[in-house]
Amino acid sequence: MEIIVFEKEAFYKLIDELQIRILQNSEKYFKQEEWINDREAKRLLGIRSKSKLQQLRDELKIDFSRFGKTIRYSRSSILRFLEQNRMGLDRF
Repeated sequence: MEIIVFEKEAFYKLIDELQIRILQNSEKYFKQEEWINDREAKRLLGIRSKSKLQQLRDELKIDFSRFGKTIRYSRSSILRFLEQNRMGLDRF
C-alpha cells in the first residue's frame, strides 16, 4: 500500500478543481434535450422494438408529443417511469 501526502494548500486546490469538474459534468447532464426521438427513447428504456414503445405510449406510461407524423418523448417521464418500475432491495 502506498501513501500519498499533500500539502494542505495543494489538497484544497485539488478539491476545488474536482468540484469545478463535477459541476461542469452535471451541467452537461441537465442541458440534455427534454424532448427526444424514438431512437433515444428506446435506448433509455433498453428496448429495441417500436411496438413496445407504441404500447407504452398507448397505455400513457410515458409522456409524448405528436406533431404530424413526428413523435417526441419526454426524457424526464421515461426516467420517472424507469424509477417507478425499479426493483431492488431498497424498494422493500
